Amino acid sequence: MNLFRNITIKTRLVLTFLIAVLFPVVVFGYIELSRIDVSHTTTFFLCIISIIIAIITALMVGASIIAPLQIIQSSLQTFAIKKSTTSINDKSLDEIADIAADLNKMYEEWNNEVVSLGKRQIRLDKENAKTTTRANTVESQLIQTRSLLSIAQELNITFDFQTNCKTILDEAIKTLNIQWASILLLDRENNEMKVACVRGIERSLLDDLSQENYPAIRLKPHEGLAGLVMKDGLPLIANKGHKDPRFKNFKEFNSKDEKVASLLCAPIIGKDENILGVLNLINRQVPPVFRNEDIPYAKDLCTLTSLVVERVRMYKKLFTDSLTSLLAYNVWVGYLEEEALRSHRYCQSCSVVVFDIDNFKKITERTNDEFATNIIGECGKLISSLLRDSDKASFNQERYFCLLPNTDTAGAIYFSGRVKESLESQEFTFTGKKIQITLSAGIATFPDNTKESKNLLNSAIQAVVNAHEAGGNRAVIHKENTKE
Repeated sequence: MNLFRNITIKTRLVLTFLIAVLFPVVVFGYIELSRIDVSHTTTFFLCIISIIIAIITALMVGASIIAPLQIIQSSLQTFAIKKSTTSINDKSLDEIADIAADLNKMYEEWNNEVVSLGKRQIRLDKENAKTTTRANTVESQLIQTRSLLSIAQELNITFDFQTNCKTILDEAIKTLNIQWASILLLDRENNEMKVACVRGIERSLLDDLSQENYPAIRLKPHEGLAGLVMKDGLPLIANKGHKDPRFKNFKEFNSKDEKVASLLCAPIIGKDENILGVLNLINRQVPPVFRNEDIPYAKDLCTLTSLVVERVRMYKKLFTDSLTSLLAYNVWVGYLEEEALRSHRYCQSCSVVVFDIDNFKKITERTNDEFATNIIGECGKLISSLLRDSDKASFNQERYFCLLPNTDTAGAIYFSGRVKESLESQEFTFTGKKIQITLSAGIATFPDNTKESKNLLNSAIQAVVNAHEAGGNRAVIHKENTKE
């Protein structure tokens, strides 16, 4: 059949016709011319042979046309269904071969177009991915900027160090979707870092620690990941968490450090470029690891933390008595007025305790002004060491004024007892002689024994006067409308 494919279809049809017609014409013409006597049977047989030859020739020509058309049809069906092209290998010289060649050319153009569209789609996908990434980055930066603005607004509301630190860490936990965060500050006198604030930590991590002991967790500046950050002054990401060989395990946490899966540690740098401490962001949840994109936000948090630390130091210099380490009296009165209003509004307990050194004038006469001044300073520092973060204390006119928010009468009595015990455990000597120092205390509590929160200070002063009148070295609780 391939022999037929080397000539045109028209030629094939003509040849078929000639074969079908000429064979009987030639045979019967020869018989007629030769005057050969042929029987009817022979004539019939010759006719049958002529018909068979015509049929065979027609079938062969038809097959030479149909077979390549079926190949083209199969290729077109495959293209229509699967959208995939199959090259037609037809090296014949007829019109069908020309059709196959044109079809192959069309397939090639189609493939080139598909490749071109594919490349274009890849470029579009990459551009879309970049656009999405940029949009996500911008959105993340917007969220972080709003977070920083929110922190800045909160920092302007109060000067309280712990409140401001909690604000920073709470916002960091919410914005970065982390489990917990902490601030470690450097104590240059003892050359160690102490935990200043922790937020978001699971309660189970602190099962072995009391509230008083927790801040006692200390870290040397050269220890652990925080030590590296302190040394280099650069943020550090440790996505291996407790498995990182540089990680410092605290014995207080026992085996619970294993809950640290990832960590970002950044330095808190002061205005003089000195490193004040480090900020720890722990266990990012979505995504489960910290990325370099998180570092700028961590740096901004460190800047705000630095402002808080520097502001507290400046605040202490401006509004704290250097002798007693207590607040200036006018500042303390401002805290009292705010707390009195808050206690009245929310019906919460609030106590004021006023301490007075017994026989202070006689002590001054028996010793000297320097010794008396030393007594005032030591008593002030002792009271300051026993205050909670929310408590405020001041010294004015030889009296110590203590504001104890959310504290009832029993709590105020307990605080007074702790001050008394701590003072009695100290020894004061002058020229080799022991000087006994005692305190009298007046206690007023809203609403337990003072019906109006604005009267707390006057009530406590009246109570300490009653304590002196009763012989001193005692605590007297104010009683409404009475002097004892």
